[in-house]
Amino acid sequence: MAPVMNSNLRNLDVLRAFAVLAVAGSHLFRYASNSPRFVVFFNNLGIGGVLFFFVHTTLVLFLSMERTKAVHLTWDFYIRRAFRIYPLCWACVIVVLGTGLTDIAHEKIAHMGWPGILVNLALVQNIIRYPNVEMPLWSLPWEVQMYLFLPACYLFMKRYDRTIVPLAMWAIAAALAIIFTAPYIPRAFHFVLFPPMFIGGMIAYRLRRDVPMKILAFMWPPAILGLMLARCLLLHGESIEPTHNVVVNAVTCLLLGLGIPLFKEVSAGWITYPAGQIAKYSYGIYLLHIPSLEFVFRYLPALSLPLKVTAFVVIALTASIISYHLLEHPGIQLGRSVAKRAK
Repeated sequence: MAPVMNSNLRNLDVLRAFAVLAVAGSHLFRYASNSPRFVVFFNNLGIGGVLFFFVHTTLVLFLSMERTKAVHLTWDFYIRRAFRIYPLCWACVIVVLGTGLTDIAHEKIAHMGWPGILVNLALVQNIIRYPNVEMPLWSLPWEVQMYLFLPACYLFMKRYDRTIVPLAMWAIAAALAIIFTAPYIPRAFHFVLFPPMFIGGMIAYRLRRDVPMKILAFMWPPAILGLMLARCLLLHGESIEPTHNVVVNAVTCLLLGLGIPLFKEVSAGWITYPAGQIAKYSYGIYLLHIPSLEFVFRYLPALSLPLKVTAFVVIALTASIISYHLLEHPGIQLGRSVAKRAK
């Protein structure tokens, strides 16, 4: 394949920042508001943030594999992702269980026992049916399991280097998702609704070399927000499994994948710097914003709502920054070292 071109890394930081803010913002609304009027909308906004993560992550990982020697690509990829994902996840599980700062009913946590804890630590709770110790953990098993297939998908696309390949993959995956999430199909087959979301990133990866960036950079943030809001408005309810919503989610990820290569790279520092910082600490924000919300709204009830929101932002960001430097970044470095020694 040709070298990386039109990668739009700062644009990807903006996308990742939007995604994690959508997730955290949706949960903040749930804690801060008693009004049922916009509950479904904000729940869908948070799920949309996760979908955007899937597209973003796939594209970034394909770019990473492009820089890896093919002979060591698969094991290098698996080792690095394990050290990237698990240390902070394990720390989050321990913190949640040790403090009780979770949005899951305590009765569920109390009854899961050691098997449930181990299932959460292994990130297989979607296979071995146990509750998540906190709600954001629902997406990580799907992401980790998709990692198993990404190297093969990358090598397949490298061998058959045509734009039609990821588009055909998306069309087949979307068709299977629609067929196998029909009401009469057992729920065990509903895992097929996730591949079209990840393939959006593969489409962006392939198109970035062929599609000239024509759309002005200042339109990129409004485009992300517009696609997020349009998805929320088009959905019927908040479940991702009904056929209508399967179609909306698959098409949303397709449009995002098609759109990423079209925009010129954002250069305005007042956008790129905060987006870059939020993107850098986004994994910690994703995992630790629920304990932060629980702490503020459970133990600081006397504060006014603006002060609660401020306290939440400060605590969540502080926890994310500390966890990045204590666990996440050392894990990334250790993963690189282990992968290098394994060659």
